[in-house]
Amino acid sequence: MNIKPRTVLIFLVMLAFVYFVVKIVSFNWIIIFFNILLIFINSVFLFAYLEIKDKKKKTVQKWPSVTIVIPNYNGALNLAKCIEHVKNLSYPSKKEIIVVDDGSSDNSQNILKKIKGIKLILKKKNEGKAVCLNNGIAVAKGEYVVTIDSDTYPEPDCLEKMVSHMEEGVSAVTGFVRAYNTKGLVEKIQEVEYLIAFGFFQKVLSDINAILVTPGPMSLYRKSVLKEIGGFDEKNITEDMEIAFRIRKNGGRIVTCIEAHIYTEVPTTLKHLFRQRVRWYRGKFFNTVKYSEMLFNPKFGEFGMFTFPFSVILEWVIVLFVFIFIAGNLENIGMYFGFIYSFLSASNDLSALVPRLFALNSSFFFYLIGAAFYSFFLYYSHKLAGAKLSITKVPEITLFILIYSFFILVVFFVGFFKEINSSDYAW
Repeated sequence: MNIKPRTVLIFLVMLAFVYFVVKIVSFNWIIIFFNILLIFINSVFLFAYLEIKDKKKKTVQKWPSVTIVIPNYNGALNLAKCIEHVKNLSYPSKKEIIVVDDGSSDNSQNILKKIKGIKLILKKKNEGKAVCLNNGIAVAKGEYVVTIDSDTYPEPDCLEKMVSHMEEGVSAVTGFVRAYNTKGLVEKIQEVEYLIAFGFFQKVLSDINAILVTPGPMSLYRKSVLKEIGGFDEKNITEDMEIAFRIRKNGGRIVTCIEAHIYTEVPTTLKHLFRQRVRWYRGKFFNTVKYSEMLFNPKFGEFGMFTFPFSVILEWVIVLFVFIFIAGNLENIGMYFGFIYSFLSASNDLSALVPRLFALNSSFFFYLIGAAFYSFFLYYSHKLAGAKLSITKVPEITLFILIYSFFILVVFFVGFFKEINSSDYAW
């Protein structure tokens, strides 16, 4: 990788700033400040959820026509299954299915030519997902447009449920995205992550009108809105986030239909997961800069004053908190285990070891508070999903709450570095 001088300079400036802050402010005060901020943000989400009142379901008087656009690139393994699920979507009005193949080099185009009941756009050149979506939208006949990834399998009633949420003033509707393949440990951790992110958090953000993203696996849009704002950004690597920001910037509202369950294939290896999340964070950095005028802007309501700024702050707080937590506790933890070894050599009274735990830095207890919050979020997410918590899920839940944040920390820094360094985008 070619590291540019500008990147080195930026990191040196950041390092100097952090060093300066640490020199004038004690570690303890930094820890206290960051953790109070984290507790505040999590508390807002928790109490906002507890105050949500279920709205009465409105009867749809007239079901509009819908066009479903499925972009595909080298998705031969899942493509036929996805289209089968899309065909099985129950809907009382016209439903058009358009599949746009983005110059696949696998067997995708041969598979598509054998499937009946779909409209095909077969491209010779690979131009990216956003271009595919725009190609499909350009010829769509439906009043509403649904975008579905070719490795996604929506439940049969998804479309009806989502359309019923498209009330006046609503530009887009999201669903409850869930992990489909959950056999391996990597997938099981993502299952927990998706339950919280697209269950608990998405429901709260919908209620306060502050949704950040219209998930790529499946989202519903008014076609008139998409055309008015110029369709998907073809140069953006997280087009689903960018379109949500642009909808909000143009005064549109995005809501979620938590009853619509959408299952999608998730990465099965750490390498694949790492690459996916680096791309997500690079897109987040890019879109944060692109829409920076919305930060702390009361014109955009809760989105501008709470969700957007605090999603940015929270990421940096987590990074700084983890470093401070490690720096503040490393020496104490080492001393503690050294004490255990020495103590057990002379005595078998394990009860005498308990008080030594309280010698740990105070960040340890804030870390436990954060884990407690996420335990609540996980409980409510399972409740929203209609799933039961069982003892068999303890390993992946424990890894997600206590360890997964360190993985995300590495992803965050790699994504930030690549974006600052203007490295080539890898999918």
